[in-house]
Amino acid sequence: MSEEAKVRDQSVAAESGPYLERQEILVPGGHGTAFVARAGQLVEIVDVEGQQVADFVAFAERNRTEWLSTTHTRSAILRLTVEVGDRLESNWRHPMFEILHDDVGRNDIITSMCDDRRYLLDYKVEGHRSCRTNFTEALEPWGIAEWQIPDPFNFFQNAPIHPDRTFGNEIPSGRPGDKLVLRTLMDAIVSVSACPQDLNPCNGFRPSPLVIRIIDSPGAVP
Repeated sequence: MSEEAKVRDQSVAAESGPYLERQEILVPGGHGTAFVARAGQLVEIVDVEGQQVADFVAFAERNRTEWLSTTHTRSAILRLTVEVGDRLESNWRHPMFEILHDDVGRNDIITSMCDDRRYLLDYKVEGHRSCRTNFTEALEPWGIAEWQIPDPFNFFQNAPIHPDRTFGNEIPSGRPGDKLVLRTLMDAIVSVSACPQDLNPCNGFRPSPLVIRIIDSPGAVP
């Protein structure tokens, strides 16, 4: 987890029903975090200010040679994007997460994460933070190296697919407080990056914070 990420544990009550144990992580814009999510827990990603992309990767806790795979998920759902009800698969074709709720309804599973080489080659900028940097820093405590990080699920990213099969990169449509909720289907090491891209429309040209909540749920989405 990056030093900038602030973590606090708390118990919160749903409007009705039992108390739910909840861990909450504030991820500053342009930075990242990592955590363990247990099977059955909910992972809630909140776009605090709107128009922010959440890059998302995960590894099976029991065996780091299994990871969340955009390629295998695409072949399972036969679509180029994901939606509520989809199960996100690993490279071993095991379901790792299920999308339970999505306020934005626009997610990208085609585009690679940003990295320092892209900023240098495409924008002539050196030393820019990137999602690859964020993931590398956040996953280091688990011994996961940069070269092991798979392509991400880019939640909230507005990359429309055009009739000629090209795809775009537009300002996200997410509004302040919009969220996406995943149910964890296997114990996983999860990393989330509040994408630092500010040189194209990806984050509305202004990276902003995300809040991540890991919730022990009795079954219902809070």
